[in-house]
Amino acid sequence: MPRHQPLQDFEPPWLERSLDRHYAWGLAFMIVLIVAFPIYRWREPDLRKEARAEQQKSYTKSGTALFAQNCASCHGKGANGGSTAPTLHAKQFLEATSDEQINLLIAGGVSGTSMSAWYLEFGGPLTEQQIAQITAYLRSLEMNAPSIPDWRTSAKAK
Repeated sequence: MPRHQPLQDFEPPWLERSLDRHYAWGLAFMIVLIVAFPIYRWREPDLRKEARAEQQKSYTKSGTALFAQNCASCHGKGANGGSTAPTLHAKQFLEATSDEQINLLIAGGVSGTSMSAWYLEFGGPLTEQQIAQITAYLRSLEMNAPSIPDWRTSAKAK
């Protein structure tokens, strides 16, 4: 019968030290992540709010130029009413209409009126982002919008 030889250690000592070092680094990295995630989660809502405000400001600025270029000829400078188109700087219009509805009105137009579709896919010149920018501009007027009950007939504020 063969004699049993004691098992030899196949890993050299330097390899075991290397693995221990990697385990230590992995543990340190895990601790950093465990500490960092709650800090990130605490800070993230403020970052999103700041980014949203910055985007809104940028959209409003672009929307002002787009409105002046494409809409002011009918709706008047500053959306204060034109010759035939509704006054969009009216408290009644802005409070009763959601952003989605304004986007749809601009994109698809209003059948039976001179308001044609402005969305690129409906034959108009504007992209979806440009329409959102015009909506942001109109929404920026809401805070100081005068009460104009007959805004649909191009009435002006008194």
